Amino acid sequence: MRAWCPRCDAVRPGATACPECATPLAVLDDSAAGDRQPDLRPPPSEGPAPPPAAPSRPRVAVAAAALVLAGLAFVAGRSVARPAAPAAAAPVPSSTTVPEPEADRRELGWSARAGGLSVTAVEAARLATEERDTVAEVIFRIQGVPAGQRVLALRGLRLLDSGGGVFASVEDRQVGREGGAPVEPVDGAPGTYRVVTGPAPRLSSLARIDLAGVVIIRPPDQTISLDTSGPWPAGPRMRAIDPGRHDAVKVDLGFIQVQGVDLRLQVASAFVRDGQALVVIDASSGFRGVPGELLPLGAELRAGDRVLCTRTSLLGDVSEAVQGIVLSCPTRQVPRLTVALGFGATILPFDVRLTP
Repeated sequence: MRAWCPRCDAVRPGATACPECATPLAVLDDSAAGDRQPDLRPPPSEGPAPPPAAPSRPRVAVAAAALVLAGLAFVAGRSVARPAAPAAAAPVPSSTTVPEPEADRRELGWSARAGGLSVTAVEAARLATEERDTVAEVIFRIQGVPAGQRVLALRGLRLLDSGGGVFASVEDRQVGREGGAPVEPVDGAPGTYRVVTGPAPRLSSLARIDLAGVVIIRPPDQTISLDTSGPWPAGPRMRAIDPGRHDAVKVDLGFIQVQGVDLRLQVASAFVRDGQALVVIDASSGFRGVPGELLPLGAELRAGDRVLCTRTSLLGDVSEAVQGIVLSCPTRQVPRLTVALGFGATILPFDVRLTP
């Protein structure tokens, strides 16, 4: 017989209480010989093997859950299967996308030169009109025009895009015997003019500007002489000058196909004082204009071969309501002044292409 301490889980032979913890010892049956531990397993049964023990409930739950998840994964994989992987989607533009450069204002600097004449397309801009249209404004710098001559229009002006199509249309008007896209002088920039187009897309698509010529007023070739001899007053008061009998010139209007109507340009009044001369030219008699046509008028005041000042106007331009021209020029006292008048338009050929 052997004794076993249930508290210390140790065999304590030959005692009734555990010498370590004083716990009463349990008695063990030691029927096997020697020191070999007894085989406590039951002998194998000769009958059929018993059925396997049923798995515990937690294991059954885990196995069932795994089976369900595997089935769902299979079904999901079949339902979303694709023949090939899709290409990467393009990024969605942000609401704060930066505007396209040169969409509404563009520096050009496209130049061409021929026969002493130079034309540069300086810049372009898009503008909104009162009718909510978006038009383009193109600024040109024109050099080499005879002194004192005003540019009236650009002949054969075409604005083209990169595909050779029309970028924006321009309006042509008849100016005397010549036609072209009217230009407006830019204030404070001599030799600089603007052209306004029809509806225009983004300026980045403008690729080429074609030009066939520059329309200017005909040089003054008719004159009226004024006798300005005698004293010129020094104060603010001015002395009136009698234009004399030959105070007017007649304009031939045959080139605008007006029959039986004459245009008479007359020096209506003239004044001088020390340092200044003023001449008023009346253009109100006879011709009143033709719708859609402009009659350019140019005037110079000269002292001998020296041009004191020049002025131009467009008869028939409702925006100017031209009734005449006023020449007010600084000058020293001279015995005679000459008024030189020109009418109609002429063209300076300039067949070029402006590109970047």
